[in-house]
Amino acid sequence: MAQRKRNSPALIKAERRIEGMQLIDSHLDLGKGLSVINYNTKILDLRDKLTAYNQARAMVNITLNALLEAERDINIYSEKMLLSIASVYGKNSDEYGMAGGTRRSDRKKSRMETNQTDTSAE
Repeated sequence: MAQRKRNSPALIKAERRIEGMQLIDSHLDLGKGLSVINYNTKILDLRDKLTAYNQARAMVNITLNALLEAERDINIYSEKMLLSIASVYGKNSDEYGMAGGTRRSDRKKSRMETNQTDTSAE
């Protein structure tokens, strides 16, 4: 159930673009805060945020897997508890109903059982 890591098209585009700009001049400064140094800082910041996001997402996946396993475990345990109640008190007992089971006498008959009963009575 692991999800793929997120990629950033903006980061890929910026990394390619800065490579070309550094070929022009590794200390290129176009004024008004537009420089290769500032651009590289922004690229590194985006890369760090993307890494943090992907790590958080991986932790969510790990936590989700642990949650799903705990749900499977509790379902198995619940079934064992109910079956044990049935074995001690019976499937038609009030205790079985109180534990969450459907007593045999409370079950609805299916249409097929009802139709077979009606035709055999004739």
